Amino acid sequence: MASDSREFNLDTLYGNESAVQRYIRLTVGEKAGIGALLWHEVILGLCTGLPGLLGFGIRGIAYPLLFKHFHHKARLARHVTLRCPRQITLGAGVIVDEFVQLIASSRRENAIVLGEGSSVRSFAMINAGPPEGFVHIGKRSGVGQGVLLYGNGGLTIGDDVMIAAHSSIIASSHVFEDPSIPIREQGYTAKGITIGNNVWIGAGVRVLDGVEVGEGAIIGANAVVNRSVEPGTIVAGIPAKEIGRR
Repeated sequence: MASDSREFNLDTLYGNESAVQRYIRLTVGEKAGIGALLWHEVILGLCTGLPGLLGFGIRGIAYPLLFKHFHHKARLARHVTLRCPRQITLGAGVIVDEFVQLIASSRRENAIVLGEGSSVRSFAMINAGPPEGFVHIGKRSGVGQGVLLYGNGGLTIGDDVMIAAHSSIIASSHVFEDPSIPIREQGYTAKGITIGNNVWIGAGVRVLDGVEVGEGAIIGANAVVNRSVEPGTIVAGIPAKEIGRR
């Protein structure tokens, strides 16, 4: 189930930090120091851009040694952006394609989890979302090219889920009730999103905060899902409505 709604204002939480403190928090974590940042940038600078089989091999050896939650059988292609990698878990057989961004800038130790046999295609972004967000993906699930997953309120995706290209699943929403205050200063709410097992999400879908998609559901291409979807239901349209059952 999606979590209860929470409200955050990042300016209140982090407004007093310096530019250097912000960079360290977003790159290696809130509790890290300048030494951890330098070590992080040296190692990733050496490994991230290495092409071909050589790059796969070196990253496959170095990353599990440096980041204890990276399985030695997980594989990362070149130019994968890793933010706070010690808060990322990659299971056996995980494949992360080129130019993916894994951003685990959250207070949670397990901010991003990719389960055994899952894959993330090129140019996707998985962002746990500060201050306490997470994105947890189960086994054998696939995240398509250019997908955006944002987990401020918590995003849980089950096993055997297929998310097609250019979809967005956003577990947060801006507060805008007071017209006298700029929307960016009013903070945001975060209810959370849950995607059950064996779900197919078509290309270009938008799933909004607070939604639960039941097991075995199918969401048609370019749908906007603003309410929960029952298990085994086929939905499509803007907003998404039931058009059939499996």
